[in-house]
Amino acid sequence: MKKLWPLLCAALLLWGCGYMEKSDKAQAEPCSLTFMMPQSHAKDFLLELLADYEEENPEIKIEIQRIPDDQWIDLVHSKAAVGEMPDIIRLDKWVLEAVDTRHFVEFDEKTSWYDRVNPEQLENKLIGGKLYGLPIASTSGIGLIYNKEIFDSLGLAVPTTLEELHQVCEEIRRAGITPLYASDKEAWTIQVAFNCMVMQYTDGETWEKLKTNRQKWSEVEEYHKILEDIAGLREAGYTNPDYMEATYNGAVEAVAGGKAAMYVMGQFFISDVSQINPNCELMMVPFPYNGSDTLSVVSGAGMFAVCRDSEHVEEAKAFLEWFSRPEHMNKFNEGWNHPPVFKEQDWHMKNWQRYIYDNYILTGKTVVQIDETLNGINLNGLWNNLKEMLSGRMEAEEVLEKWDEDFGEQMRYKGAQGW
Repeated sequence: MKKLWPLLCAALLLWGCGYMEKSDKAQAEPCSLTFMMPQSHAKDFLLELLADYEEENPEIKIEIQRIPDDQWIDLVHSKAAVGEMPDIIRLDKWVLEAVDTRHFVEFDEKTSWYDRVNPEQLENKLIGGKLYGLPIASTSGIGLIYNKEIFDSLGLAVPTTLEELHQVCEEIRRAGITPLYASDKEAWTIQVAFNCMVMQYTDGETWEKLKTNRQKWSEVEEYHKILEDIAGLREAGYTNPDYMEATYNGAVEAVAGGKAAMYVMGQFFISDVSQINPNCELMMVPFPYNGSDTLSVVSGAGMFAVCRDSEHVEEAKAFLEWFSRPEHMNKFNEGWNHPPVFKEQDWHMKNWQRYIYDNYILTGKTVVQIDETLNGINLNGLWNNLKEMLSGRMEAEEVLEKWDEDFGEQMRYKGAQGW
């Protein structure tokens, strides 16, 4: 028996090692986290951060679901309705409200990163005093982005009215450069100019009438004019001839290559151009419509939310904790050219950022987008009809009349006052 004992021990040891090896392999089976976002948000710097997370956490794999921007809002609504939400989703506050907060995990002071968020960046993301995601964005500008070198070389002043914009476009066209790039194949890019112009014109009283069913969108004469003005820039030949087939990525390439002088978009566009041409000096100003010196902004309500029905809630929370670290948020916010979200972040402003921050954001000369003003209203129908109008398949009047119907239906569904 004494002679057999060492053999038995060896056998048990080998069996145990084999069992542990199988167990380790079972434990090493990766957990797959689905992460859904609009196509335009799947930036290289974010993908690099996700790859870093996977490298540091080999038991986690992140499956990115890129959704075309034109389909984004409708698809989020439909997935929520049938219970097919991802583990993590990139949402703005107004979209989150429209979908319904009950679909998302709530975060509070007990969350490790909660108290590290800059107070102003926390406040504009709360819904009923509650937070439903990791704050990732801060207030950023939307307006006319122009190539400073082209303007300086042609001796052009920055336009402040639509009439001045036409004059500038004429000078740039004579120089053999596309004055204003238009990417109308993607409806989400068309709405930017409309958004800026409507927000410059519409006062508090008009918004109140629209929201309470005391005035229709089609009854506001200025909105008809705005649609005609948007079409007029194309009809005058101030945009690229292929505007109905052109895309956002085409705009990035055209501006980066000096082939187009201006584009109407959010400030993240400047970052995308600099990735291709770091020497392209761009600036942003309010869209030149009625002489208003008020800059349209996104109030920085972007979040990474964890879906409540996820089978991997704890793993998703762990990812948010990792993402909230200063070195990761620095890379993310610098990629978007956003001011810091967290207290301990670094921020080195570029010239154009300093101009926007000092002249508009700090002074309060800003106005939020239609999306945020009409909290929870899906505007995709309006944007798609703008595209139909620019393609010649719909008149301006019809765009507004159809939006009256769509808007009214959504307001009634919400149980809004006056509907």
